[in-house]
Amino acid sequence: MAKVWIPALLRPLCDDHAHMTVPATTLKELLLALEAECPGFYDRVVENGRIRPELAVAINGEAESFPLFEPLGPNADVAIVPAIGGGAD
Repeated sequence: MAKVWIPALLRPLCDDHAHMTVPATTLKELLLALEAECPGFYDRVVENGRIRPELAVAINGEAESFPLFEPLGPNADVAIVPAIGGGAD
């Protein structure tokens, strides 16, 4: 089971839960499991088969541009957060 941290802007879809636990072995399975519990969630997070550019995903504290087929280990800790923009001028 994966524990998922849900950003404030998506919590209304999930009865205002800050986190949920769902069964999943890949990132896509996790997002589809959330969709089953929180209708509309998947489309708010995924666009054209990828995580939307305005969002970021961290798995076990490691934030990267993960593909949907990214495997999740047992007891994975997943955070979906707004991406941080900016950088050097």
